Amino acid sequence: MKTKSIFVTIKASLILLLLVSCSTPKPTPAPTQTAQPLPATGVEYYFVTNKLQIPTTQEQTQAFALNVDGDSQNSLDNKFGDLFTLLSSTVQGIELQSTLDQAVNSGQMVTLHQVKANDPVSDQNVSWSIFLGKQTQSAPKFDGTDNFTLDTTLPVNAPITGSLTNGHFTGGPGNARVQMFLMGQLVAVDLIGVRLEADFSAQGCANGKLGGGVTVDEFRSKLLPAIADGLNQIKKVDTSASTFLNAFDADGNGTITAQEIENNPMLMLAISPDLDLYDAAGKFNPNQDGVKDSYSLGLGFTCVPAVFTAP
Repeated sequence: MKTKSIFVTIKASLILLLLVSCSTPKPTPAPTQTAQPLPATGVEYYFVTNKLQIPTTQEQTQAFALNVDGDSQNSLDNKFGDLFTLLSSTVQGIELQSTLDQAVNSGQMVTLHQVKANDPVSDQNVSWSIFLGKQTQSAPKFDGTDNFTLDTTLPVNAPITGSLTNGHFTGGPGNARVQMFLMGQLVAVDLIGVRLEADFSAQGCANGKLGGGVTVDEFRSKLLPAIADGLNQIKKVDTSASTFLNAFDADGNGTITAQEIENNPMLMLAISPDLDLYDAAGKFNPNQDGVKDSYSLGLGFTCVPAVFTAP
């Protein structure tokens, strides 16, 4: 049973990694972004994510999409959702959502929120901070009594500024380091151009949407090597997956490399960067030089009250 659980985790994690799949655009310069003014006063509300939703259907892909690059057409961006949907419909045995649910419900993945607002219903100067928490020793209850600890080994995200209108928060752009459950372990991924929307109250948040861009550099430095390792682990524990995995082993030597994944024709056709978030000088300045340098990602979430100490 333990072996089967590990295999399911690895396969589901593979889908998370493949969403940032492969093409060969030029590397992206280090992100820069203009700081937004923060609220001078406000009541502080503390929450924890109790549900993280990955789009596995076209309906969910659209529901979790946001206008990440802020284009004038207000087009919704969620390229990852398209690939999630494709893989979920074609690869048998993938339990993507249930694996993420297990990571959240067990306390392996802890995402914390601090919202600062003078008025929890309507306020034009609101900040929403996302923090990464340490894994818990026991499963959280998500009833408001859970006491979480920040992971101080990771950088602290700057608050995302925005507004509340009739209890609905809209904010961004900003930057945020978020956690994803990949290949059986937590991996921190830096998102740029982050947009966030949610229905907000003192009791938590509902219908939350988190959107942002993943740069090509982030994909290559953090995710691509993990993809290769994960595929090779699957080959070791599940011989029935050989037909699917052989498509990635271009030279047929039995080992899948990062280069083979990046150059795989099937993935290159399935997805490529869809956002132009940086200008030629490497500054966050969307839709300026026409170079697609990032992949859009849109997730859904809900949150409930929690106890923790913000920095």
